Amino acid sequence: MVVKMKIVEMSSKSIINKMKNGFFAMRYLPFRLTANVYRGCTHGCIYCYAACSHYYMRSSPALFSKEIYVKKNAAELFEKELTKHKEAKRKSVIIVGNISDSYQPIEMRYRLTRKLLEICYRQDFPCFIETKSPLILEDVDIIEKLAEKELIGVGMTVTSYDNELTKLVEPFVPRSKIVRSQILQRERILTLKKLSEIGVDTYLHITPYFPHVTDNYIDEIIGDAAEAGVHSVIMAPLEITGFIWSKLKRALAKSRRYSYLIPLYEKIYFVDGRKLGARITTSEMHHYMLEKKVSELCKKYGIGYWAFTNPQFNTAMISGVYKWRYPILLDYWKLARENGELTLREALQFASSFPVDREYLSVLKEYFLNGKLFEGVYGIKKEAKDGEVVYVPA
Repeated sequence: MVVKMKIVEMSSKSIINKMKNGFFAMRYLPFRLTANVYRGCTHGCIYCYAACSHYYMRSSPALFSKEIYVKKNAAELFEKELTKHKEAKRKSVIIVGNISDSYQPIEMRYRLTRKLLEICYRQDFPCFIETKSPLILEDVDIIEKLAEKELIGVGMTVTSYDNELTKLVEPFVPRSKIVRSQILQRERILTLKKLSEIGVDTYLHITPYFPHVTDNYIDEIIGDAAEAGVHSVIMAPLEITGFIWSKLKRALAKSRRYSYLIPLYEKIYFVDGRKLGARITTSEMHHYMLEKKVSELCKKYGIGYWAFTNPQFNTAMISGVYKWRYPILLDYWKLARENGELTLREALQFASSFPVDREYLSVLKEYFLNGKLFEGVYGIKKEAKDGEVVYVPA
């Protein structure tokens, strides 16, 4: 199927975005800086949460995969803005391509992502790339140089080993001339293998985990990732909005094999599920059971697991590029359990050992005192000691 694509070249006023220290970020995000050289993504992933970002371009989310904005001055802005962050002594890891894949096919024409990586190398600035595309291997030379300095990490998404589902929900993710498999998404594992072999800090993102589908392949996927030398696994169940569900439902309805998922998902999400901001996700118990299942498989194959929501299942260790990250709920949970309690002073002192700013410390104090930091988290409770708030293992 041929999709007509519109390319819009533009000059941007800025390239590095600093994410706010909101509830989700404070608990789960180990980064704050992001850079996107493209707006829009030709992969056409039905479940993409970033399509709404097209509103910022005064366009429609429906055009996210057909209308690509190219920030032609991205490299110049990036170098200038990176210097500012270095001088502020907050050299925290920057995510390159968090709302549109940096290695969609258009990158082979503009090479803007490569330019950003070269700048990170010259300035000794840590970066992380999230992608589904094996085209990242076209830049293996500069990536290897960054890896030698422990300045780069790469995460790739694998949701299923079924080609029919892949073509249904991720129709236009490119293939590579370098790695090949009859199973389309296994090519991403093979890509991570090549990156691991040159010292890159690699991560497998099972995001989204499709209920009743990913279950059939999860053992094999994690086993392959471990064999490929991938450092850690990150998992999150499918999250939907009204816009995402309308697209997904239409796609499932056209599939004889997967149309049965429509009533199942309506129950899982709209009856039993829960709201997380503007999205709907599975119930707390469903999420808990998924994390338990995935963490046990990771133990079986000897690969680390990042348990962001249920920290008791975490087995991952900090490595490589994430030495320059922000602390997350998992860190504070672990600190409280290791020390027997956690005071505000200890939390602030711990956070100050990371490249955080004053705003982060202010929000941390607020969340610590009002209980939001550990809200609904297993194995820890809030108490008053000598008139101060402390958290202790439950």
